[in-house]
Amino acid sequence: MSTINSYILRQTLGPLFAAIGIALLVLLTERMLRLLDLVLDTGGGLTVLLQMLAFLVPHYMALALPVAFFLGVLLAFTRLYQANELDALGAAGIGLSRLMTPVILLGLGLTVLSAANFAVGQPYTRYVYRALVHNVEKAAANVYLKERTFMEVEGVTFMAERIWRNSREFARVFIYQETEADPDGGSDRGVATTAERGSLYVAPAGEKSTLLLRDGVRLETPLPGPTQVGSGLAGSDEFSSGQSGALQFDQLQVPIDLVGQDAFRPRGEDERELTLFELWRYRHAPPPDTTTLEMLADFHDRIVRSLSVLLLPFLAVPFALGPRRGRQSYGIAVGLLVLVLYNQVLNVGKGWAAVGLVSPLVGLWLPFVVLTLLSGVLFYRSAFLVPRGRRQRWSPIAALEGLAQMLRGGFAKRRASE
Repeated sequence: MSTINSYILRQTLGPLFAAIGIALLVLLTERMLRLLDLVLDTGGGLTVLLQMLAFLVPHYMALALPVAFFLGVLLAFTRLYQANELDALGAAGIGLSRLMTPVILLGLGLTVLSAANFAVGQPYTRYVYRALVHNVEKAAANVYLKERTFMEVEGVTFMAERIWRNSREFARVFIYQETEADPDGGSDRGVATTAERGSLYVAPAGEKSTLLLRDGVRLETPLPGPTQVGSGLAGSDEFSSGQSGALQFDQLQVPIDLVGQDAFRPRGEDERELTLFELWRYRHAPPPDTTTLEMLADFHDRIVRSLSVLLLPFLAVPFALGPRRGRQSYGIAVGLLVLVLYNQVLNVGKGWAAVGLVSPLVGLWLPFVVLTLLSGVLFYRSAFLVPRGRRQRWSPIAALEGLAQMLRGGFAKRRASE
């Protein structure tokens, strides 16, 4: 029996690994095309891009693994069925249920792998990926600083005629930003600053950098409102409401965030960055912008998707036992359609559970129970329903073809009667 088990595993693992490789290649290529421009602008090159794609693998693996496992089992048993090997094994007293033993053991291993990915792998890699994107975007802002080119970041317009990147020195600097009105009733104000020289001092992680300007002029003026007319310049260094003024300085420090690296936020502000155990532990004290219902919906969704992997062999085998002459693609198409519909139902159920429209037991566990019953019924009829006469082994594809023939026959009679 060990020879048969190893043979079935070989037949299953080949399509399984091929499907995983193709799915990851397609999904990562699509994401790579979106990241390529951002990474190349920073000068990070291929190394940074590969790091970002590597941390996306657990996310895409969660999408690819169930489909690949389903296709692996379906194609393996399709080959056994088309080559009459199932009939030969059945004549030797080895039934379909016995042949499922190695596949079920493989499914248990993949279920554990999927559970670990959902519980720990995805949360940490999602956070690291977002941190890398944050760092790349900050570095891109530094690269985009060009001489004699206006650049606007977070409401600050910046331009310098000369830029020395290695020493973070600037010459003939222009900065413009708008400030909000004072609580005392002042108007919004525009502040324009020019300087002959400037130096950037990068602050510690989590703080804004400082631009030290030398030999310049600072001009502050109220922005025109619905009933406001611009005022003349005032030579004071304190600007009262409704007045404009100019200040000449030798040195001036300006907080700015055009360049430099701010520390990325701590992990856990998004419930998808929390591990499965953290979701349950902090469900009554969720992060900002997250509710307890969202935490519970994500918690149940991860468990349901992990356990669903174990059901796939019982769903795939019935679709593999179709008519021997052609139309085996129907089994693949219909089986994949069932998986897509199941995934969409889980997405909708999770969304409804997150806003409190339904309980996770209804939105997530009820579809899981339905898939369990469907897989069990289909496998039972395929494995234990004994063919009689010239009837072949029962399969859902054969049932669909019979239904289609009945419908075509009904239409043909209707046309003949007309």
